[in-house]
Amino acid sequence: MLREVYSAGIIGLGSNMPEEVRKNDFWDNMNIVNLTRKERNPFEGIDERRVFPEDLIPSDAEVEAGRRAIEDSGLDPDEIDLVMVHSMLQDELIPGNASLVQHKLGLRNAGAWNMDTCCSSFVTMSIAASNLIAMGTFKNILIVTSVFHRHMLDFSHYISPSLGDGAAAVVMGRVSEGRGYITSHCASNGAYHDAFTLKERIPDGQKWVHYKPSPSKPVLVFNDETAYKIGKNSLKDMVGVLNTLLDKAKVKPEDIDFFVSHQPVHWSHDAWRDALGIPATKSYQTFRKYGNLASTTIPVNLFEAREKGFLHDDGIVLMTSSGAGENFSAALFKWGK
Repeated sequence: MLREVYSAGIIGLGSNMPEEVRKNDFWDNMNIVNLTRKERNPFEGIDERRVFPEDLIPSDAEVEAGRRAIEDSGLDPDEIDLVMVHSMLQDELIPGNASLVQHKLGLRNAGAWNMDTCCSSFVTMSIAASNLIAMGTFKNILIVTSVFHRHMLDFSHYISPSLGDGAAAVVMGRVSEGRGYITSHCASNGAYHDAFTLKERIPDGQKWVHYKPSPSKPVLVFNDETAYKIGKNSLKDMVGVLNTLLDKAKVKPEDIDFFVSHQPVHWSHDAWRDALGIPATKSYQTFRKYGNLASTTIPVNLFEAREKGFLHDDGIVLMTSSGAGENFSAALFKWGK
């Protein structure tokens, strides 16, 4: 049976960044205890990051981002028929936040899915949503991401200054023929699976005596040896994924009108872009003011890039991300409704 295939693209954007700005002097009286190389500067490329209030729960930040994206799309909330959510951290261990976000937004006609490929989750959800819309399975899909690093950090670890909080959302729906999703490519290497994990332990720089309550809490744990291998091979691995993507689409690097990516460390976005020969004027990144925002990075940067005039109708947008696990997701879109 032949089906009509619809063009699917981003039709609404919403960003919900915290008001609190945490500058580098927050670490002035802390001892960063595990610098693996004496010359490493944990503040390289970053001046500040945003931090959500201590008592704000992730689903509430996600709901506000989703509300803004729906409003931006011009749709009635009843027109949303699926919600996809990635929370880093979610309200409870189980279940995920998707149904809660759907309920709090009053999206009475929408299903709700939690999706997780860690930092690459936004790109993964965009790929899935594009294909579901293209096949007519769903019509308008709300994608929501958030990251609450503040609750997962060991502030004595050298990576902590580079991690910030944020939430963002997009609405994906049918767009004009010739616009929207073009194609995508994904890859994975499970040999790097233990590089970044969440485990309960006492923060490295914190002293504890047995007759006091334990300061143990869930914190991000880094296997420095595996993380080093990821960084060492990052350029090669990402360029391989991007070249495969461009070959699939029969698109050349010079055809790209805008490049946006995850920004796990200060150099990654620029290195990935430069490896393809894409000019800096055709990209946008926010590491210096936001740091690593996990899966929230790309939708936040798309929102700000649109505000600054980087995005134009019929421009080809390349978005790409790595994610702990280790995985890579990349997609091409032709911008506009």
